[in-house]
Amino acid sequence: MNIVCLSFDDGTVYDLRFIDLLNKYGLSATLNLNSELHDFVWYYGDRPIKRLDLESVKEAYDGHEVASHSLTHPYFSSLSKEEAIRQVRDDIKNLEAIFDRRGMGFAFPFHDQTEENIQTIRDYVKPDYIRYSYLDYSGRHKDRYHIHINALYDDERIYERLEDFSKSTEDSLFVIAGHSYEFEMKDDWGKIEKLLSYLKGNENITVMTVQDAVRRLF
Repeated sequence: MNIVCLSFDDGTVYDLRFIDLLNKYGLSATLNLNSELHDFVWYYGDRPIKRLDLESVKEAYDGHEVASHSLTHPYFSSLSKEEAIRQVRDDIKNLEAIFDRRGMGFAFPFHDQTEENIQTIRDYVKPDYIRYSYLDYSGRHKDRYHIHINALYDDERIYERLEDFSKSTEDSLFVIAGHSYEFEMKDDWGKIEKLLSYLKGNENITVMTVQDAVRRLF
């Protein structure tokens, strides 16, 4: 089975429109959330981006996977071992309470995580899986604690990459990542809808959450 996962970070207000599109095409995605940044605002250039108050919109995520993205989106390479553990352990605990779910994966924020960070979270928090933030266009996923990103949603060659992937003759995984706020900031709503339509229509590809894919493949 050729499995494609959509793994999108940060839980901004644009998740709601993205989820509407996913539901339109009958596709499930993984949304990686920070439980201590509700209503937090930062800027993309001069344009504000607001994170959601997760408690008030939790029903919107029904039918999709919710995963940890840490409490406050720090650079993990700068954290003590104890703080790294707390950032993931407590975020999972908070998200489990908010969404009334049990068992969650974890996606690192930023692009600075180390192998030591990965091993720490694996050994002391034991999430369902770990997705780190580095791109690897060709390599296979080593195990459930080393799920990398195969392409960003706006990769100029994404359809070529997906066509090649869809011809695989063995069970394999292709992870597409990004942030829903990029669709608004870059005027890419049409681009992501085109991608969702392609994924829905490709009979050689099965779209599922990262959690479901990991449970099947590892």
